[in-house]
Amino acid sequence: MPSCPQAAVEEPTPRASWVLLAAMTAAVFWPVLTHDFVRLDDDLYVTGNPRVQEGFTPAALAWAFATNHHGNWYPLTLASHALDVQLFGLAPWGHHLTSLLIHAANALLLFSLLGRLSKDAWRGAFVAAVFAVHPLQVESVAWVAERKNLLSTLFCLLTLRAYAAHAQRPSAGRYAAVLAWFAAALMAKASAVTLPCLMLVLDYWPLERWRRGWKPLLREKAPLFAMAAAAGAVTLLFSRLSPLAALPLSSRVAHALVSCSAYLRQALWPADLAVYYPHPGRSPGPVPTLAAAAVLGGLSLAVVRARRGHPALLAGWLWFLAALAPFLGVIKVGHQAMADHYAYVPLIGLAVMAAWVPAPSGRLRPGAAAAVAACLLAAAMVAAGLQVRYWRNSVTLLERALLVEEANPVVHNNLGFSLYERGDTAGALRHYRRALELLPAYADAENNLGIVLAEQGDLAEAAARFERAAAIDPGLAVARGNLAKTRALLAARRPRPGGSGLWRGREVR
Repeated sequence: MPSCPQAAVEEPTPRASWVLLAAMTAAVFWPVLTHDFVRLDDDLYVTGNPRVQEGFTPAALAWAFATNHHGNWYPLTLASHALDVQLFGLAPWGHHLTSLLIHAANALLLFSLLGRLSKDAWRGAFVAAVFAVHPLQVESVAWVAERKNLLSTLFCLLTLRAYAAHAQRPSAGRYAAVLAWFAAALMAKASAVTLPCLMLVLDYWPLERWRRGWKPLLREKAPLFAMAAAAGAVTLLFSRLSPLAALPLSSRVAHALVSCSAYLRQALWPADLAVYYPHPGRSPGPVPTLAAAAVLGGLSLAVVRARRGHPALLAGWLWFLAALAPFLGVIKVGHQAMADHYAYVPLIGLAVMAAWVPAPSGRLRPGAAAAVAACLLAAAMVAAGLQVRYWRNSVTLLERALLVEEANPVVHNNLGFSLYERGDTAGALRHYRRALELLPAYADAENNLGIVLAEQGDLAEAAARFERAAAIDPGLAVARGNLAKTRALLAARRPRPGGSGLWRGREVR
């Protein structure tokens, strides 16, 4: 947002800004209340989770705190899903409403925090508005499974509010509040481990506590870093490393550079967003790697050189890099190359840079600055509104992902799964076969294809598919079970199962 003279423009009142932010957020995301759950991970958290479906009961809460849920420990997230079931049952609109309200609360908290720290209500409002309505944020809000991202960010922002109060008036009670909110953030999603680093960014700007020396600031955050290290260790201990973790370190670093520059591009031009970006499974090559390194290095050099006159630029850039670091894949856990929801918190740093960047000609008139900001936000709202529509249901979401990248075996497999549930076996067969064309050693697609073939009466071919799936992935228990049942049907010379009686395959997360 171009700079404008403070005295020339009346500062917005907090109440008016809160109302406007809430209205903008609702205008973009209100349609999610008409959306279904999607098959991608929503079953893990809600629709296929019998413990969560018990509701907000003592037994469900005890399970939430005791379980290692698919390689992660996030009891507060599971508890929030159980509370939604208690309130709304399995009606999708209620779960989407909770996510929308949390996102709106995050935008309001961010505005309040920036206004308190920077003393610039206009720029703080712009940053909060970008955070609220940017198209990259749609995935976190429209996907019930990403409640963990929204909830963790809520507690992170409450941690930072408590930290700002402690920084201005240090006391044991305020520091205890910082520790408590940070613990809550970690219990919602372990990616909050970067929060102590983000506090150091705030110490640089706008708090400027660094002028009294960095050592006291680092000592002050030692308990926070210890908590973060413990949470990170637990996550790595229970997470299933992706086969992509076997890539050489140099390849993973190259992918991290390319991904980081891709997030930067999507923030500036959010086109071709999708729910799943396939990883190529190899090094991106020297040209993309060097181009990404040049962009990131050039920006880093520019903000370092401008730090004396414009410290907010360096602070915003450091926030972006620090918040994004756990998701760049140097330690590879998932199968995807990147994900929109990973940009939820890092986007704040880029929005700060945009808000505090100096105008090319020095200063713009207040009216011109406001017009530029309004046009940018209006464009973001339109683009985000279009993106929200793709999340109506699993089929529209996955079909959109294939329009972005057709050579995507994971999306083909999951789209086939969704079409099969709708009764469209022809469509399911088409997408399962395409998934196997793109990735022949794809156990889940082989197993899912076998189920459709078995229901059509081709038990011999189905058995061959199940056998191949089990050979590709010996740990795929559903394939072994389906193979045993199909062989039993063949031995009994039954032409087809009556209602498949077969277990279904997995969707790759």
